[in-house]
Amino acid sequence: MKYGVKVIYTYSVGENCRKYYEEQILLVDAKSFDEAYEKAKKYIAVYDIEHKNPQGELVQTEKIELLDCFHAFDEEEDVQEVYSSTMKNQTSLSEEEFYQTITNQCDDEEMYALRYEEFN
Repeated sequence: MKYGVKVIYTYSVGENCRKYYEEQILLVDAKSFDEAYEKAKKYIAVYDIEHKNPQGELVQTEKIELLDCFHAFDEEEDVQEVYSSTMKNQTSLSEEEFYQTITNQCDDEEMYALRYEEFN
């Protein structure tokens, strides 16, 4: 069976510790939710914890957390749902500000800070 496991990584970059957050969905072959979580834990355990970016700044992985696991069974014709998440605004942000926060992605220039120096 296929399971999806959602992982979030928290990074800090440079001396002023700029924060970045990466969501990742792992598609895992497993027999149960527990096995899917265990396989995901093994996968992220070997994740590179720190590296230098092209500007020579240190990029550190501060935290890796498994957030969710789901059975990925909704396959219809040529489409399979990989992940679905429902949330509500429980902050002091307006609905528009909240929406902007959850949909704001880093652009190419911002992502440059997370690149590996040796692969650039």
